[in-house]
Amino acid sequence: MSKRLQFVFALSLVCSPFVPSEYAAPPSGSPADKAAGSPSSARSRRAESRKQDPQAARRPAGVKLVIKVVDETGVAVPSALVTLEGPGAQKLLKGETDYAGRAEFAGLDPGAYKVKIEKEGFYAKVTDETAADDGQSLEVVLDHQQELKEVMDVPYSPPVIDPAKTAATEHLNSQEIINVPYPASRDIKQAFVLMPGIVKDRDGNFHVSGARTDQTQDQIDGFNANNPASGTINLHVSADAVRSIETLTSSYSAEHGKGSGGLVGLATGMGDDRLRFSATNFLPSFQGQKGFNINDWTPRATISGPIIKRRAWFFDAADGQYKLNIVNQLPAGGDRDFFWEMSNLSKAQVNVTESNILSGSFLFNDFHEDRNGLSPLNPVGTTINLRQSAYMVWLRDQQYLSNGILMEVGLALSRYHTDGTPQGSQPLFLTPEGSRGSFFKTSADRSGRAQLAANAIFPMFNWKGHHQIKAGVDVDHLNVDERSERRPTLIQREDQTLAREITFVGTGLVDVDTMEESAYVLDRWQVSDRLLVNGGFRLDRDDIVAGMAVSPRLAASLLLTSNGDTKLTAGAGVFYDAANLGLLARAQDAQRLDASFDLDGKTLASSPVLVSFQAQERLLTRPRYLNLDLGLERRLPASFYVRASVLIKRGGDGFAFVNLFEPPVFAPGIAAGAVRLVDPRPVGAQFLLANVGRDRYRAAELTLRRSFRQGYEFFASYVRSGARSNAVIDFNIDSPILSRQQGGPLPWDSPNRLIGWGWLPLVKKFTVAYFAEWRDGYPFSVMDENQQLVGAPGSRRFPPYFSLDIHVERRFRFLKYNLAVRAGFNDITNRHNPNLVNNNIDSPSFLTFSSAQHRSFTARLRFLGKK
Repeated sequence: MSKRLQFVFALSLVCSPFVPSEYAAPPSGSPADKAAGSPSSARSRRAESRKQDPQAARRPAGVKLVIKVVDETGVAVPSALVTLEGPGAQKLLKGETDYAGRAEFAGLDPGAYKVKIEKEGFYAKVTDETAADDGQSLEVVLDHQQELKEVMDVPYSPPVIDPAKTAATEHLNSQEIINVPYPASRDIKQAFVLMPGIVKDRDGNFHVSGARTDQTQDQIDGFNANNPASGTINLHVSADAVRSIETLTSSYSAEHGKGSGGLVGLATGMGDDRLRFSATNFLPSFQGQKGFNINDWTPRATISGPIIKRRAWFFDAADGQYKLNIVNQLPAGGDRDFFWEMSNLSKAQVNVTESNILSGSFLFNDFHEDRNGLSPLNPVGTTINLRQSAYMVWLRDQQYLSNGILMEVGLALSRYHTDGTPQGSQPLFLTPEGSRGSFFKTSADRSGRAQLAANAIFPMFNWKGHHQIKAGVDVDHLNVDERSERRPTLIQREDQTLAREITFVGTGLVDVDTMEESAYVLDRWQVSDRLLVNGGFRLDRDDIVAGMAVSPRLAASLLLTSNGDTKLTAGAGVFYDAANLGLLARAQDAQRLDASFDLDGKTLASSPVLVSFQAQERLLTRPRYLNLDLGLERRLPASFYVRASVLIKRGGDGFAFVNLFEPPVFAPGIAAGAVRLVDPRPVGAQFLLANVGRDRYRAAELTLRRSFRQGYEFFASYVRSGARSNAVIDFNIDSPILSRQQGGPLPWDSPNRLIGWGWLPLVKKFTVAYFAEWRDGYPFSVMDENQQLVGAPGSRRFPPYFSLDIHVERRFRFLKYNLAVRAGFNDITNRHNPNLVNNNIDSPSFLTFSSAQHRSFTARLRFLGKK
């Protein structure tokens, strides 16, 4: 049997629609009744359970109450805390909704119960007293929190310790996203830095728990949003459209794979039965750099409401940005870089029947920048004209089947286009003082993903506790198509003599595609009121890397106190990375010739070096990680919550390019500052993609937070971590570095990081919001005038980073409309945190740091609609 047939057979076993006999009774009534079964079927299940469990016959039978929790549009709400207050000895009972939004209480005393439902991101809900009869079902609707509160008499719902969460999780809700003044708040990805486990590197990429960007899976509304060419999220969503951001850093269930670093999931909004409209930043902001100029203009608008009340809804969020960056170190006329960008997210949901929900969405992005890459070391001529566009469309069908199974089937399609055009046709000159000439590469890149995902949630059953099984499959088709033309690159010494000449051989045509198949099964096992165990495994395979990856996962949470104020979590799991198509594409790209010149800049010092990249795909295996974590949560006096955790990640078989030949070696020449080739023998640079990577990440985190009754919030966190690898050099055809693969700290390693944010009352009707971050500077490498490494990679560090953003907001009513005006300063201390350095040891400006960051005044005006 072929490996593909074996995998398909495994999928059929995992996801076969088997229905145990205890689920076979036909349901009736509402969707909640369908989930719980009829009263007669409930009694038959309890009778059968007593036969299997002799002790059950000696316990009082009591009655059962089934509660189903849904949002305003009928979508199930999992992991909601359900509290019953009832008669007799059962004064207070607690439970949580399962994956399908159901919570079941059995053995109750007959009588009336008051039900309270709480869930982060929703208003708490307290129902009137509900009579508990045998097989009674109750459906409760939770309302999402809105920036403008419309639900009256909402019970205060402070954060609680969630016993159902066994994974190491960071979470931001819509109020935190809107209220905290993080930098570039129009870009929702910039909010990632509010979470302790995520850092942003000097290139603007985000790293979860020390991982590379392509080791993290990014999702939008549950669908994979990673660009197959880069492994990063290149889609933009309006910040006003996002209801929550959740980051899973370790011990996440077998449902999620294709990334050892973790998962970042964006959940976007949906309309309800009220027509809503909001607008933000419809006025531009200004800056005082080199005169009075527009800084940026970032208008955003959302509209949502009913298509058919109580049955169909729509949501649309559009935003745009015009941004002007001024580089102080460059002369007038060549010191300005501006770009504009727009996006639009359209969504709709139709409840076809009470048990069938159909939803779909379309996201479109467009980006233009005329001087991409402008900096003190890269003047206008060396920049590129960059054009990017992308779209993603998805459709999901959710249905409660007659046997109590909740089925979800989703289809998503995404496409990415990127075009880069140089400003001229001159060669690119690399000097110790920076670059000049014209950028050497013209590119047209295309990539895409087609995804089919299906999962099934089976009704809960009892065996030494409560079990709920969830299983699913995921099939993706990925493709990368790249076309590029490259011109020569000339490397000059400080005296302007030619040190190296780089020319390119062959066509830059790349066409890579693959099919990925995955399947998973997990069991949510409620052993007791205090102990919850999540176990499962997943299978992954693709057409590129041989073999099938099996990933077992196990995590547990234990309430150490009867009142639920202290929780211990622990987890262990095996995690695999998906094949990186961007790395594989390098084996199909062009080759290059590197010619080294003697001190006169004219005489060849040796034969030209041929630089090429290869990948023997069938000999590769998937990068494999073992993640271990331990966490403790505790409720302190005055409703402060503290969390302490430790995370250890050890990875092996990581993808990295290694040089199969001895690289050229340079040493000081006769003239001061000159270099010559030590060994004139022919050398080569044939880079082979191999499983040589060994990564290590360790982190200890301490977090303190407090939510206040009036909706204010305080958050502080400290992380001590280390991210290292034995293969940190990213060799590629466009990089002039020729050396052996070496180890060291990863470029985003920051051993100490402290963040704090929140919003608090200032004076009457005024609120102050802030975001502060301090961390160690990132590592950087030292180069010489031949653009070769000097010493070990990451041997130096940038200065420590500190930034403080403070804004003041005032809300008011004007002509029956609600508005909020905010003003404040980003980087109020004007620290000018550098993100660029002259790292050329042969330059007179060696170790000169520069930065585009400076203190800037920003203002925001939000139109919140009518109350």
